[in-house]
Amino acid sequence: MEENENKNNFNVNAKDIKKETTETVNQVKDAIKNADLKKDSKEAKGFFFSFFKNPLDEIKKATSSVDNKYIKIAIIVFVVWLALLLVSNVLNIATTYLFGTFGNFAYFFQNLFHNIFGLVKTLFAPVISILVLSGLVYGFKKVKNRSFLTIVSSILIAKIPIVVSNAFYLLVLVSSHFTKVASNFTGFCNILSTVLLFFTIRDLLEENKNDSYFWKFALIMGIFYIVKFILSYLGIYL
Repeated sequence: MEENENKNNFNVNAKDIKKETTETVNQVKDAIKNADLKKDSKEAKGFFFSFFKNPLDEIKKATSSVDNKYIKIAIIVFVVWLALLLVSNVLNIATTYLFGTFGNFAYFFQNLFHNIFGLVKTLFAPVISILVLSGLVYGFKKVKNRSFLTIVSSILIAKIPIVVSNAFYLLVLVSSHFTKVASNFTGFCNILSTVLLFFTIRDLLEENKNDSYFWKFALIMGIFYIVKFILSYLGIYL
């Protein structure tokens, strides 16, 4: 009986995956196709103002949203996240291999493939991180009354503190004096993001009992960190 209960805790089949993948792709296409730059920019500004004022309230709205508003917000967060990683990594490569103590064009081109491969892995890390967490939440959700894209969007929104820390980290590239400050600030943002994830996943799973939910959250994050540990051996750091 206990074995059957454990199996039901993580309920995903091939038909569900195929259906959700198709719907996710279509929803993203619709969100991009129906984008209104002026209107979406205004909504984004309003969202970020409300988020920093009351993040838990905005997360609750995002987890129960059925329209494209939060999907578009999530796309903005994701694009900004990747752009910051791209800029910081390109600047770091240029600083090390072109303008560093031993930097020159020969040194740069000698390590070009290694740097490009490293950059690709860095940009794929957030994608894998979001997909793994979203897949776990979708799998543990007993009633599939939320689309996979709603889950992805909500988790991306919970990652906003991480995006902010990546923006702050650019200061390190300007001056190494900011290293300690940036390191501590990154740790602070990681804690905030984990707290937001706790409430985001609770709302997505629609768990009302905190005592039972705590261990379900611990299990989800435990599996995520196992995946994170395994991928670290491939040089992919989530």
